[in-house]
Amino acid sequence: MPVFDLYSKRQKKLRGEVPDVYVYDEFPSTLRAQLSYMVKDLLGDQTQYHRFDMPKQVYYQIVMILKKEYGLHALVTGHVVSPFTELHDFLLRELDVERCLDAVELCYRIGDNLARNYSYTQRRDASDHVDDCLSELNERFKEAGCGYELIDGKIIRIDSQYLHSEIVKPALGFLNAEQYEGARDEFLGAYEHYRHGNHEEALVDALKAFESTMKVILTANGKSYGAGDTASKLILACRDAELMPAYNESQLQSVVNVLTSGIPTLRNKNGGHGQGETVRTVEPEIVAYGLHLTASAVVMLAGLEAKRRAAN
Repeated sequence: MPVFDLYSKRQKKLRGEVPDVYVYDEFPSTLRAQLSYMVKDLLGDQTQYHRFDMPKQVYYQIVMILKKEYGLHALVTGHVVSPFTELHDFLLRELDVERCLDAVELCYRIGDNLARNYSYTQRRDASDHVDDCLSELNERFKEAGCGYELIDGKIIRIDSQYLHSEIVKPALGFLNAEQYEGARDEFLGAYEHYRHGNHEEALVDALKAFESTMKVILTANGKSYGAGDTASKLILACRDAELMPAYNESQLQSVVNVLTSGIPTLRNKNGGHGQGETVRTVEPEIVAYGLHLTASAVVMLAGLEAKRRAAN
């Protein structure tokens, strides 16, 4: 369903009563109710059970997956009437935001796959309806000031809407190409680690995505590299093969310096090494910086490669 621009919303905007900073560790009750409505819109309501068997089976499957992964006999306490009720009560009552997001991500991943088929609820506009449901979810997150977005079946954390729309999304756009599949999985894995607070792992996966992107581009252009080459060596290989802009030496060296001192050095300083005698804390701001640098590098390298392919 579309997101309506109600009078009360417009007045709040005029008064400046809209969130301007993202929150991550709590969901307002209004958003939880909206999530419940949206999942019903995507997967079906229990009133449809007498006509269609698939929604009933899907709710059962989702609830069983969550209970098994959490090691629970029930998602919510009290008398459970059906998987449908259990799931929606969970969305409304679960205090752990990450677990709530688990349920949302699972619902939309399964819905994106099944609800596009006419046989699911016999909607002739099934695929368009699912697209609308996906768009609404992200719009609701944004409206509530919650820093999450569903992209390619995974919920990722957003730190800056500008950086997300201008850097992260374009990077994923390039990485969706078949040849970048490995880099894409590593890039999304970095954001998944970041969302769960696994900061060192996020930096390590970001570095892997960066390295994989360069390896794909070097291979596509018939350039060799060593199996164990580090990011720094891969950057030099791209430079020597003129796969990076070389308007002049200083500009090129600036790009190389940003990439080597940004992504690899962040990883070397904060991830992938022993902690020694003291427990090291990697600040989320440092991780976000590293992820945005990775995305910027991917956009530059993959964008140049796309232009080369188009010219040939």
